[in-house]
Amino acid sequence: MINYSYSKELNINPVTFREFDLDDIREVFAKIFESYNPKVKDQVFDSFCEDFYNLTTQIHATSEKIWRMVITDMLFCYEDKGYLEGAAKDSGVKRKQFAIIANVLIGKLRVK
Repeated sequence: MINYSYSKELNINPVTFREFDLDDIREVFAKIFESYNPKVKDQVFDSFCEDFYNLTTQIHATSEKIWRMVITDMLFCYEDKGYLEGAAKDSGVKRKQFAIIANVLIGKLRVK
């Protein structure tokens, strides 16, 4: 453990996002939420997409791990406020679902 560095671990998988706009984000999230159990309620879907788009323009992190944490935290935040429906009751299961969604989203937005 003497050589362990958390900052090195965060930089293992750098991620670079492709060019996208708010409409791209809406399309990506619509497809993702069609495939996975947690769904953002219809009345806040646009706001959710705008929040995510704003995050991508404000956070200049290149670490895939940081982005997975940000996306997972965003989903938990929406769930805590009651804007996410159909999520599992168990927190461990939710974390796995949200981590899967984060991985899928990063894959769809990554430069190919």
